[in-house]
Amino acid sequence: MVGPERIRQREPHIRAAAALEVPSTAIVSAEELVKAFARLASERGASILTNARVTKLEARPDCIAIAVEFGDQADRESVTTEIVEARCVVNSAGLHADEIAALLGNHRYRIYPVRGEYAEVVRSRADLVNALVYPLPHHDRLSLGVHLTKTLWGTVLVGPTAHYVDDKNDYEHNRLPLEEFLQDARGLLPELCLEDLRLAYSGIRPKLVPPGGKGIADFVIARDPTYPRAIHLVGIESPGLTSAPAIARHVAPLVSETLD
Repeated sequence: MVGPERIRQREPHIRAAAALEVPSTAIVSAEELVKAFARLASERGASILTNARVTKLEARPDCIAIAVEFGDQADRESVTTEIVEARCVVNSAGLHADEIAALLGNHRYRIYPVRGEYAEVVRSRADLVNALVYPLPHHDRLSLGVHLTKTLWGTVLVGPTAHYVDDKNDYEHNRLPLEEFLQDARGLLPELCLEDLRLAYSGIRPKLVPPGGKGIADFVIARDPTYPRAIHLVGIESPGLTSAPAIARHVAPLVSETLD
């Protein structure tokens, strides 16, 4: 725990009475990290199928048969279907993990999409923040609250916000005005002005808690109770990307047990 003097040394423009200083915190490019994971998997013999959609799962005595559609879903004539037989299926389908589980008759999960939006501080004002600055977690536990993140490309992200949406693919409809980001960010960074901000990207969290629900439910990692060849990873929301290597270390022995 550090006080105002140390805060001013680390972050001269941040206003806070006290803070937890975490020297080991860091940032990565999510896109480049995923590409690196894919490259490493390919080098070890994995086949990565893109533009592919799972439409059916069928449990068989010694495997699970997966019906996979390939091609442009908007052009149904171009779509082809293949059957892949797997001795173990790891369901890490993110926002659609509940739907994949349901294909095996497992309806215990339901994902509620929560959109998080970001604004970005223009590059000319990026020196207002040196690292990562987080507020106290949001009172409703929906998110950690709007925070400030220095990016690898030299700007500062403000966000994410958090609100439920009906469509898992609704990234852009009714985007929040910049004024809302400014109001939240000024509690930490009072020098910030509206003209310092521009809209950035948005993402969607796979929440297991419904609107108005209480408590926390996330990071479900479990074998399917009926078909143990399937391992479900459901509700892997923030900090899912950060946790990905640890999750892999946890799941790998479960896969090995299935294959033995």
